[in-house]
Amino acid sequence: MKNLTPYILILSIIFTSCSSNENEVLEKTQEKLLQSYTLKRDANGAYSIDFNTTNNTDVTAVKNTDNSNEIILSEVNHKTATKHSNNFNIENDYLKIGFLEANKGKRTKISIEDENPTFAKGVTKFLNSYSITKNTDGTFQLNFKVNDNVTTDFVYNEDIETYEVHLSKGNTVKKEFSRELTLKSDKTLKLDFVNHIYSGKSESKSEYVVKRPRQIIETIA
Repeated sequence: MKNLTPYILILSIIFTSCSSNENEVLEKTQEKLLQSYTLKRDANGAYSIDFNTTNNTDVTAVKNTDNSNEIILSEVNHKTATKHSNNFNIENDYLKIGFLEANKGKRTKISIEDENPTFAKGVTKFLNSYSITKNTDGTFQLNFKVNDNVTTDFVYNEDIETYEVHLSKGNTVKKEFSRELTLKSDKTLKLDFVNHIYSGKSESKSEYVVKRPRQIIETIA
C-alpha cells in the first residue's frame, strides 16, 4: 500500500488540474453578455439606460407584473447589435430596472426613487442631470450637473453605507462634477442626492432635507 501512495498523489494532481482547466474553459464560454451600461436622468427628469453587449447577444425587454422593467440577455449563434438604449418612466416615484444574463443566471438590479417629472413639486431643483456608468472593468463613474447657485458636498456615510451628494443654495461657479464609486463587499452600491432646503428669515430660518433621487444597484451572481 505504501508503494501506491505516490501514484495516488499523482492521479489526484492530474484530476485536480483537469477539473481546474474545465472550470477555466467553462468561464470563458460563459462570457459576460452585459459589457457596460450607463443610467441617465436628463434635465427634464426623464430616465434612460444605454448598454453594450457582446456581438452574439439577443436582447428582450419585458414589463413585469410589479411594474419593474427587465432586460433579458441571451446568447445566440449569430451576429447581433452591441449598442442598445431604452427609455423609462418613473411610476409613483419609483423605477426598477433589471438585467438578467440567461447564460450565467447573473442579475443586476437598479432601484430608483425620484419625483415623477409630470407631477414634480420642485423639491429637487438643485440637480440638473446625472449619469452612473458601469465600466467593463467593474468600476462605476458618477457624473452630474447642478443648476445655477448650488453648492455641492460629496461624502460617504459610513452609518448607512451610502454615497451622498449634498446640495444647497449658495454662490458657486462650478456646475459639473465627476466621482468614482465602488461596490461594497455585498456587491451593492447606494447613492443619495441630499437636498437641503431652507425657509423663513435668516434669524429664524429652518431646514428640511429631501433625499431625491436615490438609487441602489445590486449585483447578484
